[in-house]
Amino acid sequence: MGLIGGFDTKQNFKQLMSNWGLLVLLVFTIFGLPIINVFFDIYLFGIFITFIVVISTYATSEDAKPKVIVQVLVAIIAVWITDLAEMKVIHYLSSIWLVVFFLLRVFKFIKQLSRKEEVNILVIIEAINGYLLIGVGFAILVDMISSEFTGAFNFMVDKSAHQVYDSFYYTFVSMTTLGYGDLLPVTPIAKSLALLITLCGQFYLVIIMALLVGRLLAGAEKN
Repeated sequence: MGLIGGFDTKQNFKQLMSNWGLLVLLVFTIFGLPIINVFFDIYLFGIFITFIVVISTYATSEDAKPKVIVQVLVAIIAVWITDLAEMKVIHYLSSIWLVVFFLLRVFKFIKQLSRKEEVNILVIIEAINGYLLIGVGFAILVDMISSEFTGAFNFMVDKSAHQVYDSFYYTFVSMTTLGYGDLLPVTPIAKSLALLITLCGQFYLVIIMALLVGRLLAGAEKN
């Protein structure tokens, strides 16, 4: 069928469109918002994370189960409580839930990919979105730790919206094992988190590559 095959159903087309939308949102949040926030220091990050929560749920949900809807509502509330709440316990819980929520979406992507019979454009976009969601989830956790535990990372202390982008930068540099060495974990908990981020990024790539190669080989044998 090739990369553009496999879209003979309305559900497949909706999944393709939602995954394209999610990819655009993720790319813009990671690469575009840091530039915009230099000029406009407003709640754009929270707004785009809210969109990502909604679109990622739609892209990974085959039906509108009540428990999924509840997860979405709790995640959206967590986005804004994380920005507005002054109680540390609530801040911690909301940040952790956001991380769990995005990782659940990643597992859902992997589950969907394991069911696909062939490699097409939808499969590739889902694989990319899963990887980017890992980075977004862990970046939120890194931002929470760096904000609440002074000295955990050697980030510049900055309570403005710009600090979260240091967390994004650090997370993706760790996931890709690039390791520039400009932003570093300092405390034991930060170092453990760095190892977790790195291993999760590499394990995801191994799993996805195994699934995609397996589908390609299976398709070649059929032909």
